[in-house]
Amino acid sequence: METIREKVAYLRGMLDADPKLGEERIKFVFEKILALLDDISDELDAAAAAQSELEDYVAEIDLDLAALEDDFYAEEHPSHEEDDMVRMECPECGERVEFEEGFLYDDDVRITCPECGATVYDSTELDDEDEFDADLDELGEDD
Repeated sequence: METIREKVAYLRGMLDADPKLGEERIKFVFEKILALLDDISDELDAAAAAQSELEDYVAEIDLDLAALEDDFYAEEHPSHEEDDMVRMECPECGERVEFEEGFLYDDDVRITCPECGATVYDSTELDDEDEFDADLDELGEDD
């Protein structure tokens, strides 16, 4: 079977060989071009089907790997308690961001949204611990 490139070269040679093409020769060239376009369409369809099949296969592998990771790491590392996690909403995109509470008390910590990259928490914005405590007190008064 000829490759698409060979077919295009054949048609180009036909056109270059005779600058004055007769009506029958023009019809022949157009028929060959249409046949070539059919071949290209078939190959694109086959490539798209193969791509879709590969995507499904990779998705299955990803699920299997996630299950293996859960099994392996669950035995090796005890899970963190839910109480140790802080949940904040991204001010830009609204995505829920979770991180360990200990980061709130560390210096030079900046938590960013994994979706849009916006800053969710920045410890350098607080001048000192007193300001942090004052903010916590204000939150407690609203209750």
